[in-house]
Amino acid sequence: MSEKRILIVGGGFAGVHAAAGAAATLRGRRDDIRVELVSPDPYLTIRPRLYESDLSGARIPLEGLLAPIGVAYRRSSVLRIDAAGRTASIEGEPDPVAYGQLVLAAGSSVTTPAGRNVHAVDDYARAAEFHRTLRERGTRDRGTIIVGAGFTGVELAAEIAGDEHVTLLESQDRIAPEFGPRARAVIGSALESLGVQTRVGVAVRDVTADGVRLDDGSLVAGDLVVWAAGPRPSPLAGQIGAPLDRLGRLRVDATLSSGVGAVWAAGDVAAAPVDGSHDAVMSCQHAMPQGRRAGENAARAALGAPARAYTQPLYLTCLDLGAHGALLTCGFDRDTVLATGAHAKDFKRYINRSVIYPPHSSNTDALLAIGRPGPVGPAGARLTRLALRSGHLRRRVTAGAEDRASLFADTEGDLESVA
Repeated sequence: MSEKRILIVGGGFAGVHAAAGAAATLRGRRDDIRVELVSPDPYLTIRPRLYESDLSGARIPLEGLLAPIGVAYRRSSVLRIDAAGRTASIEGEPDPVAYGQLVLAAGSSVTTPAGRNVHAVDDYARAAEFHRTLRERGTRDRGTIIVGAGFTGVELAAEIAGDEHVTLLESQDRIAPEFGPRARAVIGSALESLGVQTRVGVAVRDVTADGVRLDDGSLVAGDLVVWAAGPRPSPLAGQIGAPLDRLGRLRVDATLSSGVGAVWAAGDVAAAPVDGSHDAVMSCQHAMPQGRRAGENAARAALGAPARAYTQPLYLTCLDLGAHGALLTCGFDRDTVLATGAHAKDFKRYINRSVIYPPHSSNTDALLAIGRPGPVGPAGARLTRLALRSGHLRRRVTAGAEDRASLFADTEGDLESVA
């Protein structure tokens, strides 16, 4: 019966969208193929919001998303994948579970150094703990040290800077190294206006009770440390037997196939070609359509149909800059600035609280449509970039958008309840 199971590993953006893609593809064709999602966390976490001080509505119960579309949910962890034998060892199961197709969407995580005062905001439990600690401890003169000045580090620094002394450390020679020079100028100006102290070209040797010790022996004082550097893909990617990229992501082809057995990959574990020139980045913007396509292709393979390619010609980056607003860019150089300040902040809120959320509905048709690819090709992507330069057109895009974060707030329980 192994050929009758499509196993999806991971309950994040890529995993949930893979479930919808597989279920939609099978609908009305085969009801004997079981789609099953395995994740130890019973929630879909809206990870791009975890830097925010208010996390209400940032978790959505998986059962409410999966049950209406006929996808079984198993709350557990996949410990090992035998791609050649098409089995997965699942915690709590005495024997490996056989599958016909597998979608690896196990995401990424940040490994923090040991220390009582070391935090991270890469998952809900750790983010909730940090924000709660910050609230309960009140302002301290020494403040918070954030290690890593990439997307997460910059957004977190800008979020908490109003009430907190913040030092932002970056091992490379510039803040926000993923961005181009024009965009970095906006970011640098924002951080300076918020009072964030920055140090670049510094590596952390270890974390102490008083702060962090740098490689040059100097001490940066602080009573809280947040590790925002170096997210790593799930080690399950290394079990497939296919090549990995320098980050440890599974290299996949244009259809998101690993080329080994019947394993597809999407999201943070996948090094997927996007447009012929670039690989996808670790971002929900890429994870969602990748998951959808990987789920569809797993189902198509189960049906004996050919796989379809994944493409994504439009890449936008919207960086929250706290009280300074936000920064909206396009392109992989992240240097074509479309909007800044309050104008970009409105768009960021639209993304964080509406666009990346599933529908607030148990309607089967609506849930099956999650992440369905639109007709936007390269020409449409160019028009979208042009439109987003206009404040008037941006407001038209966001006008009347449903605040889904607020709608989901009562489904997750209080912030203090950390699963």
